[in-house]
Amino acid sequence: MFVKKYYSKYKKISSDRPKIKDDTILRRIENILKFPIIYGSTKQFLESVYEQYNKHGQLSKAQVDAVEKIEKKYSKETIASYNEWKLKYSAEKREIAKICALYYKANPPYFTELVEKILSDPNFVPTERQFTSMCENKFTKKVIEGTKAKPKFSIGEAVLGRKNGPIKIKDAHFLVIEVGAKPIVSAAKGSKVYTLLPFGETHTVDCEERYLKKTKRGLK
Repeated sequence: MFVKKYYSKYKKISSDRPKIKDDTILRRIENILKFPIIYGSTKQFLESVYEQYNKHGQLSKAQVDAVEKIEKKYSKETIASYNEWKLKYSAEKREIAKICALYYKANPPYFTELVEKILSDPNFVPTERQFTSMCENKFTKKVIEGTKAKPKFSIGEAVLGRKNGPIKIKDAHFLVIEVGAKPIVSAAKGSKVYTLLPFGETHTVDCEERYLKKTKRGLK
């Protein structure tokens, strides 16, 4: 699951709380920030605490406790396990992660920071737990299956909008211009996206496969 944002609350600790001086904290934070899986709000919190200690030479106990909690979470064992996972992270897994990230980007608020990281950094490798949680749930399994499924209609084929389709699609005739040009953003069956040209029009529309069916009518 994506990194939670609760660390940010420690930046608002009241100044009258007991303060702690620990000159090892800067080096420890520097070491944590070297980990490639530190990003988002966790990274922002660590950078904020680092700056604060550099400026004032002390932190609240809550802030120190939060740093120690992060430190324990990203232990040597955790990093070793992550490095082993990276070796298994194939081009196929990377593509699957992107498919799932695009789905969750269109369906917030889940995995917000993880989605942003995957889509903004082509070299980023999520942890095995993150990948499993985001890409192997009942919703994304359907999205992956739909993305990889063979399209029912091909480029240049004439199709008819089903009666249960969107108002601009129902009962109208189209020519298929492109298949799968846009990511699937629904876990419903038949969500592969087609770019269509309405008969007699010059502007294309996008439509999911489930709202289309074959037609014998050709272009006039």
